[in-house]
Amino acid sequence: MPPTGWLFLRQLQDALTMAGLTVNRVLQKAGFWRQHAQTLLNERQRKVVNRLLEAGCSEDGGGFEGGLTNRKYTAMTRSSRATAFRELVDLVKKHILRPLPGKGRGTAYELIWP
Repeated sequence: MPPTGWLFLRQLQDALTMAGLTVNRVLQKAGFWRQHAQTLLNERQRKVVNRLLEAGCSEDGGGFEGGLTNRKYTAMTRSSRATAFRELVDLVKKHILRPLPGKGRGTAYELIWP
């Protein structure tokens, strides 16, 4: 069994690592919103973008499984499918989302990170 001092140092190291990850996530979100400070979004769009930012980017293992789809957008915002589609297209035009490979009714989107 390791001495108590080593155990404390290991816990301290783990806590510092987690704090570093949290600070990094906050800085990424701040950078995103700084980049899009002048971008007009409605309340539903802002809610969805914040959820995507909370989930993290797909490159670091985060993100939405399978990307953000019209169905997921509709469920999160309680909007119609037509409204969800229009708002997703608007987010693509504003360079906030990009479509994932594959077309058709099941188009999925991911957040464009700065």
